[in-house]
Amino acid sequence: GISYPCECSIDEPRTVRIDHSPNLAPVWYEYVRQPCIQLAFPEDGHMKTVREIGENTDYGNKAMCADTRLPVAGTACCDKNGQNPIHICVFKGDRVSYSTSEERCAAYGGTTCAWSTVPINGGCGTDTAYNQGSYSEDSSPGLRFLWSSQPCSMSVQISPDGNVAIIHKAGTINVKERVAIDTGTYFGVLWGGDGSYPTVSSSNCGSCEVHESTCVCPAIAVTSAVFDGSQGMPTMNELVSQLHIGAPDPNSFDGTYSLCTAPMCLNNADYNVFSTTAVSNDASIADAFDDQTIFEVNGLFLSNTASIVDIGDGYTFRNPPMYNSPIDQTQRDALYETDAILQHYVDHPNTAPFISTKLIQHLVTSNPSPRYVKVVADAFRTGTYTSGGYTFGKGNYGDMEACVAAILLDREARSSTLDDDAISGRAREPLLKVMHMMRSMELSTESGAKREVDMIYLTSRGLGQESFNAPSVFSFFLSEYQPVGPALNKGVVAPETQLFDAPKLISFMNGLFSLPAFGLTDCQWWQGFGSDRARYWITDYPDGGYFDCGSAETEQPGVPLRLRWKPPSWGGETNVNNAPPSQIIDEVDLLLTGGRLHPSNKAIMEQVYNSANSGINPDSKSLKAVISHFAATPEFHITNNLMNSRVTTTATRPTPDISTPPNPAPVTDYRAIVYLYMDGAMDSYSALVPMNCYLNQQYVSVRGDIAIKSGLLPIDASTSDQPCDDFGLHPSLSNIHSLYNDGDASFIANVGPLIKTMDKYEFEAGSKPQPMALFAHNTQTQITQTVFAQDASAGGVLGRIGDSINNREGSDVFDAYSISGTPKVLEGAPSVSKPADVLSGSGVADFIPKAGTFEANIEALSENVVTSIYGETFSVSMTNAIYRTRLLDEVIGNVTLDEDSCFTNAGTDLADQFEQVARIIKSRDGLEAKRDVFYVSIGGFDTHSDNGPVLTNLLSQIDDSISCFASEMKSQGVWSNVTVISASEFGRTLTSNGLGTDHAWGGNHFIAGGSVAGGRIHGQYPDDITDDGILNIGRGRLIPTTPWEGVWKGISEWFGVEIQNMGSVLPNLSNFASNIFDAADLFQSSLFR
Repeated sequence: GISYPCECSIDEPRTVRIDHSPNLAPVWYEYVRQPCIQLAFPEDGHMKTVREIGENTDYGNKAMCADTRLPVAGTACCDKNGQNPIHICVFKGDRVSYSTSEERCAAYGGTTCAWSTVPINGGCGTDTAYNQGSYSEDSSPGLRFLWSSQPCSMSVQISPDGNVAIIHKAGTINVKERVAIDTGTYFGVLWGGDGSYPTVSSSNCGSCEVHESTCVCPAIAVTSAVFDGSQGMPTMNELVSQLHIGAPDPNSFDGTYSLCTAPMCLNNADYNVFSTTAVSNDASIADAFDDQTIFEVNGLFLSNTASIVDIGDGYTFRNPPMYNSPIDQTQRDALYETDAILQHYVDHPNTAPFISTKLIQHLVTSNPSPRYVKVVADAFRTGTYTSGGYTFGKGNYGDMEACVAAILLDREARSSTLDDDAISGRAREPLLKVMHMMRSMELSTESGAKREVDMIYLTSRGLGQESFNAPSVFSFFLSEYQPVGPALNKGVVAPETQLFDAPKLISFMNGLFSLPAFGLTDCQWWQGFGSDRARYWITDYPDGGYFDCGSAETEQPGVPLRLRWKPPSWGGETNVNNAPPSQIIDEVDLLLTGGRLHPSNKAIMEQVYNSANSGINPDSKSLKAVISHFAATPEFHITNNLMNSRVTTTATRPTPDISTPPNPAPVTDYRAIVYLYMDGAMDSYSALVPMNCYLNQQYVSVRGDIAIKSGLLPIDASTSDQPCDDFGLHPSLSNIHSLYNDGDASFIANVGPLIKTMDKYEFEAGSKPQPMALFAHNTQTQITQTVFAQDASAGGVLGRIGDSINNREGSDVFDAYSISGTPKVLEGAPSVSKPADVLSGSGVADFIPKAGTFEANIEALSENVVTSIYGETFSVSMTNAIYRTRLLDEVIGNVTLDEDSCFTNAGTDLADQFEQVARIIKSRDGLEAKRDVFYVSIGGFDTHSDNGPVLTNLLSQIDDSISCFASEMKSQGVWSNVTVISASEFGRTLTSNGLGTDHAWGGNHFIAGGSVAGGRIHGQYPDDITDDGILNIGRGRLIPTTPWEGVWKGISEWFGVEIQNMGSVLPNLSNFASNIFDAADLFQSSLFR
């Protein structure tokens, strides 16, 4: 039965109905409880068992241990004999505290029921999921538990790494899985004393129970007041260092709390004290301090309590506060907790300097001084900034008005003296340069009508940047990027220069040479910055419909968006005042570089103007030519002075030698390494899976919903000394499966960055050095590609291999190519090896005819050695792009491949990249190449929310590309001269996060090639992937058993690095005694010598 007591007995409403009048329909309001925390472990005497209700007895038989003071369960009352249970509630879903439940039962002449008597049907519940017959414990919204009189207690299960899971105990009653041994959720706690905790390995758990590799200990919570007033008023530092439990606003208690008005309180400006006893004089100050006292500190409310959980043997930890009840879980409280976490990040001491540094880098200088960062961070924290008698900001934390004012008005931003400094200022990002050009040169319609600027597909056009289309969470370039050259030599960063590779620079020039000539269109083969739609349905001339690029170039009416700025010195649409070229160029210079054009480049501009000033519309032709050329000046791409004003002489940069012999001799002893980088962290434990042994059972259990249970492609590992003789490859890797079975591919098990070999106990103890910033994409990408785990700023491993080869040969026999940006792995010593050539998947980047006509001028604008590190980086990059493009275009421009159709049919960017690698390898004689390395990449592997489909697609792309490439190499007769190696920044968790996987450490990779000793799994696949495994540091994050040095040693030997030079290539090699592979281990001995 169900009984309904007086509504005044409710502890917490759910909805409120307001009846306005008999003539109006009632209005319903939802009661939304304000954020409120509870402690994870209640004190003794405040716990009772609650029983889960529901028609399904599989769930109705489960119990939890609840804090009796909280309204988390409903009421079930029995008679004095403990029989005839009934539900009592004011409304459906009525939750009350245990004391309210007792009062309601007493009012009906009964008592609370024993656990076994509590009815499991949901008479007072609103749990529709039960009634629908599709119960889901994580989505059930209604009343789900009823109070019982059964005592209960709490324990903790402590993992080897010191994390704890809450365990509920109610005698022999089964408890919910989320609070049961082995199925709870582990979380970190703050251990007391020296931070130690009981473990099986160190103390056999002391007086606690040993449960496999964990300790299960009784948890006794003790909560007490922190400050009692006996020592007077606590200091601000004492408050913030000792109070860690939040409190509600005392004003929300309707007069329960009073603000302390004693002189000692009023004289304290740092915080306010609220107590349940009114205190107005210093003699009674102690009355203001008890466990109910609330402190207001900087707008936050803190409880005057500390709660410690004692587990015996002197071990304690701080009782964790939480928003969401383990019993009565709500979306509302989950949102509150998420907000609190985000607020914690916002308030973190590192937030202000971090945001300030990033904003300064984007707005003023890539390398701000510590003083500059502090000034801006202080403005961010205080919300105000004063300069020149003006105050900016409203005084709120994070006030962007104050922050931006501090950035732009600081002396480092405004000092013209600093413009001469080599590292002051920054390089400019492509999209800003395009927008700058359009605004300064007045991109507009002829009639002045507004027309949308369609700036899409800029990334695919080669610009390297596009609004709302960043390639990763790290945007378009890394804030810590150091290009080879003066920036790296000075130890400073130049983030935007990461986009100064040949395809992007040439695409930028093509677009900026197209813009003045054709307007914002796709003219010159899609090299402009406008879409093809820019030439249709012209709003200025509705009847024109369509215009062609020839009409645009001759300035016939109809081009909707054109650069329409005219120099003021002209005095009209043409140069009616006969203004001299120097004056016109100065006016353009002021708008496009802030008047920073170097005299040598100004002289080139005057030549450009005069050369174009002929024929039809000479003034317009000259102006267009000058504007286009400004886009090629280093000054347009940087914000500081190109040359220090005190430097009066300039040196000309040496011209790169791109000569090739007319009839080159065939290259002998050729070697090539293709480095396939899987950006985002590939889930490699879905690529290589144990089969037909105990590890497969562990795999299925640990991986859960992301385990691959069918379709695996079996491979034989019986000769590889692995824990299983049989493994399976992901179903998408059929071609790599064939290469493995043919002896042309092998796998490296559980490889990753290491400084020294370690197990999880050494990791937890911190007794051995660890790679920096584990699990961080950017840092681990650098470390994986440098193979120097304690120094992410080191050169790349392929770059060092090239340096070693060149030093050995005494000449430049090593070439590096990237078909995907400017990766760290190819960086070598500038004085030893030339910079890597950067191509795109479509091949060698070429100037469009409009830009190609002026290629010599573009080259001349960058021929001087300059003092600005950003200008010098641009000029070197531009010069190399021009010369190397000429060479590569001449040598490989017309190369065809036997497998061209295979690459085309694959239809992916990765296949295009491998196709370009194959074309360069086929041109090795003309390039006089003896040693080549290539970088190709594919992204999208950061699969936090993918349990399979995304990975399947990406691995299919890799498999198809490798298949085409291997076939082409065999056709060229050089498959035995080529090695492909895969890599990723780290592996992914073995366990699922519910949607996908998260960042981990060790992973599985492959090498392939005709000389590879294939059909093997090198290294050591973990023999225990459960939480008990010696390598598992939690959530299936496995410590690598093989360092990257182990793989690169054998590949370096095969490539030609001499053993006495191996230390310079792999600085940490001597740290490892096992899983280090020689060339004889990885390659067929008859093919690598």
